[in-house]
This record gives sequence, C-alpha cells and structure tokens, in this order.
Amino acid sequence: MSRTTTNVVLAAAAVIAFLVYGAYAGRTSINDGLGPDGPAYAAMVTCHDVQGRSVGDRVWPAFPLATAAVYAVTGSIATSFAAVNVVALIVLVIAACLILDAASSPPAVKVCTIATLSLLGHPTLTAAYNPGEPYLLGVALATLGVATIETGGPLVIAIGQVAAALGSPVGLVAPLYGIARWMRAIRGDFRELLAVAPGLLVWLLIQTWARGGPAGLLDLLRVSRVRSDAVLWTELAFILFGAYFILTSLGGLTIMFWSRPERIRETLRARAELWAMVVAPLVFVATAGLEVPAAIAFLIPFWLVVAGDWNRRHTAPLAAPLLLAAALTILTQRPWTKMNDTAYFVDWFP
Repeated sequence: MSRTTTNVVLAAAAVIAFLVYGAYAGRTSINDGLGPDGPAYAAMVTCHDVQGRSVGDRVWPAFPLATAAVYAVTGSIATSFAAVNVVALIVLVIAACLILDAASSPPAVKVCTIATLSLLGHPTLTAAYNPGEPYLLGVALATLGVATIETGGPLVIAIGQVAAALGSPVGLVAPLYGIARWMRAIRGDFRELLAVAPGLLVWLLIQTWARGGPAGLLDLLRVSRVRSDAVLWTELAFILFGAYFILTSLGGLTIMFWSRPERIRETLRARAELWAMVVAPLVFVATAGLEVPAAIAFLIPFWLVVAGDWNRRHTAPLAAPLLLAAALTILTQRPWTKMNDTAYFVDWFP
C-alpha cells in the first residue's frame, strides 16, 4: 500500500472514530448545544459581528471563516461547527502523516500515532462533545504549517504558514520553526525564508487588528500583564494538573518519550530548530489561564517530530512499545466514558 493510500485510510478511520464517539458521548447542552463560546462564533458567522467580539475570539479567525463557508450551504450553525471539526481532524491526521513520512516512519508508528490523535481528550474528544470551540482547527492548521515546512516547496510552505496564522495565535509556531530551520541550515535556500514570511505577516496583522492596534500588541509584552496571566501557576494543584496534561499531550506516546528524557534531549540537541515548536506553545500555555489544558495540545506538532526521530533511534522491535503506548492512551484519555457537561469541565478543564 502506498503512503498516500495509507494516509487516506488512516484519515477515514479517524473520522469514523470521531463520529462514533460523538454519537456515543452526545452533545453539550450549554447554549442549546453550541457550548460556552459557541454563541460568540455564531454571531460572527450569522450576524457578521466580528469587531464586537472579544480579543480572545478574534484571534482565531479561521474557525468562524470556515464555519461561515459551511453555514452558507447547511444553514445550521450547530451542523456547521461539527462539519468544520471533521475537516479539521482530517487536516490534522494528514499533516501528522506527512511529518511522520518525512522521517520515514513505518506504518505501525503511523497507525499508533493516528489512533492516539483520534482518542485524545484535547483537542479531539472535547471537540466532538463541544464543537463550538476553535482548538481542533487551530492545532490542525499549526500542524499543517509544520508539515509543509518538512515536505513542501516554497508555494506550499507559504500557504501552510498563512493557514497556521489564521488558525490560532499559537500558529506563530510554524513560521518561527521555518525561520529557525533556515538559520540552522546556516542561511539555507533563501526561498524557504521568503516562504514563511507571509505567515508571519498575517499573524502580525491579525494580532494587531484583534487587539485594537500596535499598542494592544505591545501590551502583551508588559511584565505586569504576563505576571497576571500566569498567576494560576503559583497554585500547586494547577501545576500538578498542568504537568499531567503535558505528560499526556500525545497520550501514551508522550509518556513513553518522557520515560527516556535523554532521547528528547538528543533530538533537541541534534535539531535545535525544534525549540521554536516548544517555546511558542509554552508561552501560550503559561498565559492561557483556565484554557491551559487546551493550549497544551499545541505541543502536538513537536511531539510528532519527536515520534519520527524516536523511530529512527529505536533499534529494538516496535510492537511492544507501540502496544504499551496505545494502552496508556486508552487508560489516560478514557474514550469509553460517556461525557456530560459536568464531566467535560471536571475531566478536561479542571
């Protein structure tokens, strides 16, 4: 079976698992099934009320834009949210496969990784239960941006970077990775540097517009602002929850990676440009407040690259560690648990 066929089959399997879980878990009852933030994005789509929304809503423009395109066909905002998340999952799976293909990962690693992505509480299972959130699409587009850098030409890279910037404020990780990779190559192909420039420019324009001008963007750098955003990290319970979500950010695979931290260090030492995929999400995590569990999912592109590197370094048979990782994913993500609004917040936004 060719790589393309394998990737399509894995994407189809992930969508089926997503739809089955959605039918089993049900839908949030908050705001008639739109969820806590759904009405804000619904207003952007149906009433074209963009400027009146909060900064936190405006910095994720891809989600309302994609929803508006689907809404023009369906006429149902709830259906449109759900459809956008299905497309987002497909994008995430294909992007993950491209990253793993760039590392010449065997099918077993790809199957385990895609199964893990399909069962993750953040961003997958929570999106199935509460589709009115932009996180799954944001993670998918950030991962796509990284995948285009790993595998694409200049035009494809440029498109991927713009998509990542539109997807989320953390989409900055993709152009930063591209710049770091170019610098690591000691001024490699200048076209690669030019290819990431559109994404960086779009990100700056979105952030400046959403925050009311350059002053709003500069306000992010104020020490007092950063300190107030990160105040929850002074609580021991919050630190423990954050550590748990980081440990399981790619399910059992990250647990396996953390069991040999020297492997992670070796990967970062060999490819210093990967720090760009760590630092940007961690800054967002540090200042995300109660949204920290969802923010941690933006480490997924980094872990996918680590997974490809782990495959190259691992000389023993793959079956046992992959089966163990899959079992740990199921135990930590608990996809058999039927979700309700209380469980949604207690389990995934504690």
